[in-house]
Amino acid sequence: MNVQETINTTRPATISEIKKPRISRPKPFANVFQGTALNHPIWQVPTPGLIISHKRAAANYKAIQRAFPYAQVGYTVKSNPYPHLMKAIGAVEGAHMEVASAAEVEWSLNAGVPGDRIFYSNPVKQLSHIRAAVDKGVSLFAFDSESEVDKMATIAATTNRPLEVYVRMTVPHTGALWPLTHKFGVEPYKAVQLMQYARQRGLKPVGLAFHVGSQCNRAATWADAMHAIAPAWQMAREAGIDLDVVDMGGGLPAPYFNPVIKPQDVADVVTPLLQTCTPGTKRVVLEPGRNVSATSADMVLEVIGMAERPDGQTWLYCDGGVFSGLYEIPDGIRPQVHPVIRESRPLGMRTYRLAGPTCDSMDTMFEVRSPVELKVGDRLVLKACGAYVYSVGSPFNGFPLPQTIEEGEWMLNLDEFVGIC
Repeated sequence: MNVQETINTTRPATISEIKKPRISRPKPFANVFQGTALNHPIWQVPTPGLIISHKRAAANYKAIQRAFPYAQVGYTVKSNPYPHLMKAIGAVEGAHMEVASAAEVEWSLNAGVPGDRIFYSNPVKQLSHIRAAVDKGVSLFAFDSESEVDKMATIAATTNRPLEVYVRMTVPHTGALWPLTHKFGVEPYKAVQLMQYARQRGLKPVGLAFHVGSQCNRAATWADAMHAIAPAWQMAREAGIDLDVVDMGGGLPAPYFNPVIKPQDVADVVTPLLQTCTPGTKRVVLEPGRNVSATSADMVLEVIGMAERPDGQTWLYCDGGVFSGLYEIPDGIRPQVHPVIRESRPLGMRTYRLAGPTCDSMDTMFEVRSPVELKVGDRLVLKACGAYVYSVGSPFNGFPLPQTIEEGEWMLNLDEFVGIC
């Protein structure tokens, strides 16, 4: 047999000769919403419960550091001061903390962050809190009024320690869910007057601060803010005040229900403006809170009751609600939900109105379109509940605060239950 005959003999089979593989057809349970095994740890979670991943928080924090490698990123403690979460962030190289009270200074120190890496950016502070912060090594403070200058000057005189101060300005807030310009902030001319007064009182004015508003989903708003503070920066320099700090505040959004911008999107807009709007900037400060903490925790609730009302709505009552720390829901924060059931049930869309357990009409949440019928005893996993839930929960009406548990210790994974409704 020659070579050509060998080739012909050993040729591969043609497509028509290949036996077609058996295609697996959908099994009957394809139209069923699968139950979660009774031995799954989700059924052991005390409800209302908050499953926290400090590793996720640290990863979110590092992502902001990568987007702003030149900045001092100060985690906003108020968004979630859970000790293990704060320690995880404090262990990150170059970690800073942003605080608003003496207690938050202590928590930051306990997390391993020294006073010289803590920003006290609350523009209005109690005298005793200023003194406590200075005693712990904090030296960078925000302000926006003469009375605040007087308080800080009094402390500086008695401690013989130089305090650096920066003025909070009012800026545009397009795209933010909660504008913050009414409670705090001044216009450019007033900002310069305040810095001059601070210098007269023995303080060291070093920069300007702003906050575009919470949950801001428009990167260009940070550019608008930079242009808004530019006149004050120029006037201050002309008045002989050597500024080098720009505090861009917080506002980086968390991914709740709709897509949001990333920290890098903001960095791409802001970075080119630093030397044009604020020439001579040496220190850039950020105060991320929600963007770090929101996705670091999920909330687990149990359905404790249900009722059909005259308007046709079916209400599901859960053992946690607005007073359990979900106070932002009435203002527009909408976590995604994953139903957890014990036994498999047929798929079928249902619409429910969620409410908390208290006897208060304010304790209502939002409407969900569930892919399965829900019953008393089922559970709901509310995604991205790490921001403020831990901080603001109340035992109102005698109902307990959410119990905090850690993802790793309970063999849980925040990525397992994906929000679907």
